[in-house]
Amino acid sequence: MKLYEYVGPEHLRELAHYECSKCAVRSPEDLLAWSSDTLQRWERGHSLTVTFVIDREGCLWVSDRHSEHVACAAGEPVLSAGEMTFYKDKQSVEVEMVSNQSTGYCPEPSSWPAVSSALERAGFEAPVGFSYSFTFRRCPECDSINLVKEEQFVCAVCRGTLPQEWNVSTRYPQDS
Repeated sequence: MKLYEYVGPEHLRELAHYECSKCAVRSPEDLLAWSSDTLQRWERGHSLTVTFVIDREGCLWVSDRHSEHVACAAGEPVLSAGEMTFYKDKQSVEVEMVSNQSTGYCPEPSSWPAVSSALERAGFEAPVGFSYSFTFRRCPECDSINLVKEEQFVCAVCRGTLPQEWNVSTRYPQDS
């Protein structure tokens, strides 16, 4: 599986050196204990959205939704990253939604198998795929990272053409 390096803003990379309230989720009980210990707010008592990463060993890590992926990953490369929503009732905890929305790592939609495997190892039934998947590209002309919308591979900053293939980790010589 592909590893994604952090590609977000440098000033956020420094957050990787600070302790963040995160949890390696190896069971639903781990998630419930962490959410209680950190006073996470379950919306309407049932739904909790978190920041998540899948580390290089395939373990699911979660942190507060308002934290940065790079902090959750301690600056390390990841197999996937995004947001995840859990739903709990009196008997169980389920995965309700998963996205690859991480502008710090920009994982491809094809990173889903790493997420699915991590969820299953942690005792959750994985959805069939990302609920929302995002396509990221780096502009070869101005070096900005773009979110591709409506299959239009055009840079939102300089209007340059974006490549069809994932290239976010690529740094272009003129901007090095």
